[in-house]
Amino acid sequence: MTRIARIVPDQQVTLTDFNNLALDPRDLADILARTAITAGRAYFGAAITKTGTTRVNVETPLGMYDAGAIYTRDEGELIEIDLLSALPTTGNRKIVALVMQGQETADETEERDFRVGVTNNVIQTEARPTATRLYRRASIATVQGAQAPQPARPVVDAALIIVGWVTLSSTEIVTVEQNTADRINTLAVVDGRLKDVEVWRAETEPAVQGLKTDVAKLLGQGSKVDRRFQGYLLEQLARLNERTGVDQGASYSYTDYFLTVDDSSTEETHVSFLAKVEEGVRFADDNRDMTALSLLTPGDTTIQVSPGGLLLPKYAEGALLSVKGRDAEVALSNGGSQTIEYTLKTISKTRIRYGNSFLVCTNAQWWATGRYDSVAGIFYASDGAAYNVEFAEQHPTGNPAHSIKRLRQIFYDTYDEPYWAATVVQASYTGQIAGNTFMVPRSAWVTGFNLGFSRVDAGGGNVRLLLCEVTDSGAPAYDRCLAVTTVAAADLKVWPEMTKFSIEPTFLEGGKRYAWFTITPGNHWLAMVEGNKYAQGTFFVSTDGAWSQGNIAQDACFEILAADFDASRLVVNLNNFNLSGGITDIDLLLKAVQKDGSFFITFEVQIGAKWVALAEVASGNSPLYGLPAALNARMVLVGTTDVMPGIKLGESFVTLSRPRTTFVHISDPMTAPGNVDEIQVEAVLEHYIEANHDCAVQIMTGAGYATVTNASSVTDEILPDGSVRRRWTFTGFTPTATWKRRINGSTVSALSIYLVSEITDVAFPA
Repeated sequence: MTRIARIVPDQQVTLTDFNNLALDPRDLADILARTAITAGRAYFGAAITKTGTTRVNVETPLGMYDAGAIYTRDEGELIEIDLLSALPTTGNRKIVALVMQGQETADETEERDFRVGVTNNVIQTEARPTATRLYRRASIATVQGAQAPQPARPVVDAALIIVGWVTLSSTEIVTVEQNTADRINTLAVVDGRLKDVEVWRAETEPAVQGLKTDVAKLLGQGSKVDRRFQGYLLEQLARLNERTGVDQGASYSYTDYFLTVDDSSTEETHVSFLAKVEEGVRFADDNRDMTALSLLTPGDTTIQVSPGGLLLPKYAEGALLSVKGRDAEVALSNGGSQTIEYTLKTISKTRIRYGNSFLVCTNAQWWATGRYDSVAGIFYASDGAAYNVEFAEQHPTGNPAHSIKRLRQIFYDTYDEPYWAATVVQASYTGQIAGNTFMVPRSAWVTGFNLGFSRVDAGGGNVRLLLCEVTDSGAPAYDRCLAVTTVAAADLKVWPEMTKFSIEPTFLEGGKRYAWFTITPGNHWLAMVEGNKYAQGTFFVSTDGAWSQGNIAQDACFEILAADFDASRLVVNLNNFNLSGGITDIDLLLKAVQKDGSFFITFEVQIGAKWVALAEVASGNSPLYGLPAALNARMVLVGTTDVMPGIKLGESFVTLSRPRTTFVHISDPMTAPGNVDEIQVEAVLEHYIEANHDCAVQIMTGAGYATVTNASSVTDEILPDGSVRRRWTFTGFTPTATWKRRINGSTVSALSIYLVSEITDVAFPA
């Protein structure tokens, strides 16, 4: 309002007139505050300081704005808040909000005469106390949050203004934080900040004017910038984009390393597509056949094949570790019945690829960037098993146990752990759980366990035994089991007879800890040895199917059985390798346990009358250059009488192939942020021989990408390693923001091939 109270001479003044004298200035102040300062809620002053262990002071003067109304607290008034009663319990913390609220009070009273009547024309009065002034008063209050180890700020009513937060421990004030978001700065503060801006402008404006002149000069010289240098910069940017995973459509340049179809720009469903993408663009197979490895002589008496299909040289069982005796006994039912979920790991894979098609490609290094799952990319699930574990989530290169070796015509991809969780079998079982950890004195194939039972439940109850790895703390790891078997209740024997639990032969590494545990619904008793006679293990009982309680004073009565082999070298004949039209490449995907230099399997083929290791076949001008259609094959198992390699033939596969002499690769649609009128494609051609090979690139644009444009120029550069860097430049096409790339390759013979290891597309804006 902009009214004022008006009083003229001889006018009788009423109570309303006096009220207007007070209200009109207040209304004007409210309008000024609401329009010039803030129409919402804010506060000024009220700086919070810690003055004691549990006390804070709020400085005055202070005040708040609320929709134009101004509430204040006069200077000199002491506002001290003791938060002793708000301290949380030990181990917890609490956040207390200091809030400001405003209300109109009438607490300033004085005595005034009030008319009470008229007697004999004389006005009668009496003195009464009355509020002589109204006060818009700001007050400080507290709002407490919930106590917790990591407390949250309390929820505050919207009608209140938060001045700050005080964090309390169980003994004292920890921190004091002022709320500056709702605090009004004084004009002096604003003036100081504006002066800083004016100083900055005075220093910066001349520099900006100079930059404008420099930019104008650069724009005038734009035509002088070398296009080749621009292309070089975009090529390097494309490689950085590929390493960091920038979307292809967000840039005018793009690099592809062709590790796999899924990790490359490849339209394999295109009707003209005819290529193989595997660590480079390669010639597709002209003929290919994959079969499981099989024995030429299934009845060979020098080998043993387990019920699970594991082939080992002939062996006899012997005790690897023996902890026998009956000093005490433990009821398996003491731990109570529970349901346990366990995970059975499987033998890991090894992939060995031999032949002319497996020319080493320098882009194999890109498996290590962390952007690619090297395990899934290399160990394909030819046995139909899906991969349950993404190793790339655990380690930048997929897994620290996974190794890649690339020689000229041999690819080795090995997984050093004998058992892995890439393919697992999950199961659950209900019963009492108990077992013993142990350390393996030497590497061995464990074939079973002998357990001593002091009592056997007459009511029955089969016993399931599992072999597992251990956790970092030495307890059984139920989610990393290696073998499982079950013995019927009727077959359980009572001490001093031992009950044998035969398992699938399982390789255990010397010096590592493992555990066995049993699950049974029966009230059976285990014989125990006391006095820590076996110091390398611990007896465990599980009470919830996950956590295990150890007993360092007792160990179970048990023996570990292992294979003692008859010989340290064994030759096993396999069925012939056959491929119509001839073989150039052999790809072995093995489920095997072996270790280079200690115990290993070598695959050999017969060339004429001579047996030749596949590593020889793949190196130099080997006999496979004659394109044999059939090869006698065998494997040689080498080790010691303590440990030999093992292989699951039924789950190991051989793939025989021969490449085509032409290939066509079609890319996915390439996109740019805007229209382009020039495209440069640069490819690295490895093992390229100009006399035998040819490689050309075209771009496809227009509706349905039906318009094919040939390169307007082609240049070659020989790299230090002998590879060829070829650049195709495309101009003259209708400007476009999307196109496809077509690579056409050919060779004079399937025995002389090359590959495209990487390609970079650089587009220039129209």
